[in-house]
Amino acid sequence: MKNLARFFLLVFAAAMFWGLAGCASSSYQKGIRHYKPDDVAAAVRELKPLAEQGNAEAQFNLGSLYYQGWGVPQDYREAVKWLRKAAEQGHIFSQATLGTVYADGVQGVVEKDYPQALMWFIFAAAKGDMEALEFRDSLVKRMTPSQITEAQKLAREFKPQDAYTKSLQEFRALAAQGDAAAQFKVGLIYYKGQGVQPDYLEALNWFKKAALQGHPLAQYNVGYMNEKGEGTPQDYVEAAKQYRQAAERGNQLAQYNLGYMYEKGQGVLPDEVQALMWYNLAAIQGETKARTARDRITIWMTPAQIAEAQRLAREFKIVGK
Repeated sequence: MKNLARFFLLVFAAAMFWGLAGCASSSYQKGIRHYKPDDVAAAVRELKPLAEQGNAEAQFNLGSLYYQGWGVPQDYREAVKWLRKAAEQGHIFSQATLGTVYADGVQGVVEKDYPQALMWFIFAAAKGDMEALEFRDSLVKRMTPSQITEAQKLAREFKPQDAYTKSLQEFRALAAQGDAAAQFKVGLIYYKGQGVQPDYLEALNWFKKAALQGHPLAQYNVGYMNEKGEGTPQDYVEAAKQYRQAAERGNQLAQYNLGYMYEKGQGVLPDEVQALMWYNLAAIQGETKARTARDRITIWMTPAQIAEAQRLAREFKIVGK
């Protein structure tokens, strides 16, 4: 699970944003942080599930892409949603960017809100963001005493865990109705201890509920927790079973891990052909560890074994599609 968090090289540009009416058009526009990956389509594929799992870095990056309309349809509402999720987790660049958005407003999406803007600048400046510090001091000169007082009150009363508590309540209600995505999210909240004490047993319980409905990320997480012995005794056989179910639904991390288990004979009989097949499938989706493993294992495999693994990979069809 800890391996779920794959970090991305960030390129932050304090660049001038294009002059769309009502879209960060004042001097604050330089505060908008942009994320610019080399492969946008791959970045979006990687970011979305991580952002949904609560990864603040991924949430910020995804919000930035939506704001720019880069690799996804431009959607300021969606951008602000993801930026806020990251900001509420204490992500400094999201806080500074959100302050910029509220300072200028986004036509039809976000009204100008100086107290909100100042609150986020205060948070980012307190963490050492010099640009947020500059914006904070500049914004104060444009605000009334009552607005400043309101911003200070918001900052004092802000409790990040409130967002998680609200999310947990909402997700649990849906999860109780059998919603697999909600069950998965409840599991994540308990696993990461977001607004609650970390509880691997409770997390595993919810992941299992979602996994039984074919949720591939939940299946991966159940496999991971069985492999590592988190919330349950270590069980390689169960781990391999869950990884297989997620791998067959196209989860690249599960494909890599299943390949590794076949290579090492953990929970399954050693089978280099099967290992290479799963490494190949994960590598095609951009899993760098799978590429390394694929290149390593083929050194001692016979041409016939390699050809068979390639055939199996070509004929593989994702379950449910």
